[in-house]
Amino acid sequence: MTGHTLFLAVTDRTGRTGRPDPAFALTTLAVDTGRLEEAEQRAADALTGLAPDADWIGLAPSVRREVVDRVRAVPHHAVDHTEHDRDPARSASPLADCLRSLATGDTFAGIAAQPYAVYLTGGLRVRDPASAPLLAGARSVHPDAEARFPALARLTTLLATAAAPSIDAVVVDEEDLYDAFDRYTLGGLA
Repeated sequence: MTGHTLFLAVTDRTGRTGRPDPAFALTTLAVDTGRLEEAEQRAADALTGLAPDADWIGLAPSVRREVVDRVRAVPHHAVDHTEHDRDPARSASPLADCLRSLATGDTFAGIAAQPYAVYLTGGLRVRDPASAPLLAGARSVHPDAEARFPALARLTTLLATAAAPSIDAVVVDEEDLYDAFDRYTLGGLA
């Protein structure tokens, strides 16, 4: 099977960051569809011993280093974390803004032109996927990533918790989960 499979974790960061903005983020892990089963197995191996609700900054530095080393074996196309950093008055839909940015950004623009499937983590329900950028072009959208690909869903969720410390340089390189990936983007909306 050609194309890519995208795992999306939407994070409401209100009150969690200690900063008033951003309050919303979208974390995406893209895997070549032909390597999906291998990626699932390697993600499961990489996450062995971690609690399902592990928070990156809450892990001991030695555990973070070990997980970074193990995650390097997970086949992937790219990872992206987009913080919704626009004034709420300028945004009708933070999710749509992040999805639009992802679909047009350098790393994922090529994926949006090929066949791709989307799996949402955290039970996020999108009322009208046909109207949401990136989701509208997917050949399928599944709100149940945890049921179908639990390890890749957990890895995407863990990446969401690792994003803020990575952006703020709170963790050193060998403890930065994003350092495990060949291609990644961390930042705000374009």
